[in-house]
Amino acid sequence: MALDELFIPHMPRLYRAAAQVLRHPQDSEDALQEGLLAAFSHLDQFQGRSKFSTWLHSIVVNAALQNLRRRRRELAIASTDDEFDDADPTSSVSFPDQRPNPEEEYSSVERSRILEQGIRELPAPYRTVLQMCDIQGLMEREAAERLGTAVHVVKSRRFRGRRMLFRRLRCKPV
Repeated sequence: MALDELFIPHMPRLYRAAAQVLRHPQDSEDALQEGLLAAFSHLDQFQGRSKFSTWLHSIVVNAALQNLRRRRRELAIASTDDEFDDADPTSSVSFPDQRPNPEEEYSSVERSRILEQGIRELPAPYRTVLQMCDIQGLMEREAAERLGTAVHVVKSRRFRGRRMLFRRLRCKPV
């Protein structure tokens, strides 16, 4: 199906973006689904002024932020309902919300996007090793087996790739 070809290549990255905002797998899946549904229903509004993946990313992040706001609103309503149920109003203890606010969440997502872009700009051998070890979470031994190379080659490429990435990102304005 044409939609599969359009959306599926972007889904892992989009899911990670939603997961960074929401921190819960089920909520992230919901936000991804809501975002893809919104993208599908507004596909005619894509004007090509940005990459399609960037357009999708912003829609999914917005869906995740809406989900986060809705969840916080529900928590606030539930906590005010609980206060009225108490017989002794002085026994009600409120705890400050320790979770990051939506702006902090989005900032985290944006940092991840910049990091992913920096990784994509690395030469292929370094990019591949960083994606396998640092993003997919493979052990260096497993990456070496998949690449058909020695473990010391993977370690060297990982070290050099990280160093190149750091230099590139440090020089770019934040």
